[in-house]
Amino acid sequence: MRKEYIAALLLLAMAAFAACGDTAGSRYDRLVRPADATYYHVPVGLCEDYPEESTTLTGIRKDMEFLKESKVDLLRISFGWDAIEAEKDKYDWLFWDDFVKMAVEEYDITLIPYICYMPRWNSTKPEDNNWFWNYPPVDPQQFGEFIKLLVNRYKKYIKTWELWNEPDIWVYWQGSPEQFAEMIRIGARAVKEADPDARVVLGGVAYSEEFVAKMFRDFGLSPYIDIVNMHNYFETWSERPVEDIDDHILKMTDVIRQYGNRQPLWMAEVGYSTFRQGSKISSEYTAYYDYEHTPEYQAVDLFKRLALIVSTEKISAVAWYEISDLPPSDEVIGDEYNNRHLGVAFVNYVPKPARKALMFFNSLFGDEYRNITGQAAITRPENSDSHALVFEKVDGSVVIVSWLQTALPGKRSADTSGTVRDERRESISVSLPMALQGSARLYDHLGEGKALENIRREGGMTLIPEIVLEGGAVCIIHIEK
Repeated sequence: MRKEYIAALLLLAMAAFAACGDTAGSRYDRLVRPADATYYHVPVGLCEDYPEESTTLTGIRKDMEFLKESKVDLLRISFGWDAIEAEKDKYDWLFWDDFVKMAVEEYDITLIPYICYMPRWNSTKPEDNNWFWNYPPVDPQQFGEFIKLLVNRYKKYIKTWELWNEPDIWVYWQGSPEQFAEMIRIGARAVKEADPDARVVLGGVAYSEEFVAKMFRDFGLSPYIDIVNMHNYFETWSERPVEDIDDHILKMTDVIRQYGNRQPLWMAEVGYSTFRQGSKISSEYTAYYDYEHTPEYQAVDLFKRLALIVSTEKISAVAWYEISDLPPSDEVIGDEYNNRHLGVAFVNYVPKPARKALMFFNSLFGDEYRNITGQAAITRPENSDSHALVFEKVDGSVVIVSWLQTALPGKRSADTSGTVRDERRESISVSLPMALQGSARLYDHLGEGKALENIRREGGMTLIPEIVLEGGAVCIIHIEK
């Protein structure tokens, strides 16, 4: 009996250990949309970078508290190889041990880190004081050695590893595509050697679907990649309207279909700045309306941009960039101005309206849902500027998100002042092929709502005969089953 008792205890201990080991893995399963999913909840988190020279654990705890108050449990961060191994084979983990443990154990955050920045000693251009970190390595095997150490150190807590960042633009990669592919193959092998259960994420591309096609088609990188990440800043660093985001996602999906292995797709860096200087936003985008790139409109953009992303049913996870604006003392990569004004909070952690819009989105879309826009009959006036999306939640309720498009190529006047008042107003109607009997509410992007009275239910249909849309706003309707 004693041996049986001991054996039973051992089995229980092994099961408990296995359960603990599975905890990290199960946290990450929600970031991979099943291929056969009809309904799916897309986790939406935030991003933040932590420059080693200016970050403190006190500041990090403020971020953790902000995430907790915002009810966000997904965070994209970066591990800087150049700082951790500034000298070959000498490692300074700085605050990372405390940070990872704090984030996961105290705040229940799912971390999705990327690994970036070449140390000077392994850079092919070490004499370039400003850009040594974005040149290819002298010895790409050293990338693998560093990743093995990193993954082994944190594999209890982290189960996805994104290799590099925005390799399709020179700001982050000045090597050739072939050199990048070689480094990523080495890095991916190192991830799997250190933790076979971890997933390898291809460094998020800034713009180019063709870059991913080249990696998969020409350099055979697909077998090494478990997840593809893409970024989006339409209307900040691109003249394309945010409504083009679905086309961008579908093109990337097509690349994966043709040359990949059904890898899930993330948009784990997306944003809209609150910077403007007159009408100038960036070298790529000019504001037309007076409300563009203000804190108030950032919140509107956040809600409709997230709705557009999840409506494609191709994205498994989203992370908005970023938690808070950057102080003047922090160095930035690239655009000096917009990069400092992307947060959902100001530098002092005072929330911008975008924080409330993010919380409302995550609350309204907190369960599984699907896009049923194609099943709805949407009636618009001629030459309409409207855009409408319809979602059915797993509980049978329906959410309608609609607005008037802000960036309208070919439809704006010659005014370049950026001070045009948006006085547009349209009415659309939406007919749903289901008889919804529950209450209906009309919300703005911040979740301020009121009862919706003009709704008809007849013949197995639900009709909203007049949805009034105004420029610079988003209209959200939730109808219970």
